[in-house]
Amino acid sequence: MARVFNIYFSFNNTMRNAIVTVRTTPFFTEYTLNFDEELLQELPGNKIISTSANHFIFQHASSNELSPLMKEILAAVSQHIHIPEV
Repeated sequence: MARVFNIYFSFNNTMRNAIVTVRTTPFFTEYTLNFDEELLQELPGNKIISTSANHFIFQHASSNELSPLMKEILAAVSQHIHIPEV
């Protein structure tokens, strides 16, 4: 079953949002970002992969080439799914 949530982040001094759908496989969790075409042109793609807790990467980018927008989006996804310790 897919999960869906919204994230909020800043881009060009404007607050933006994206709808995120989540698909879990035995090897990784895939987050698909759905937002306007302008933002998609600034990114290597609309998929983020997580192979372990708090480790997120854009599917078609290395961690060495993260733009400020990519960092904002990864932080927003991470913050949304963070589960505080009890």
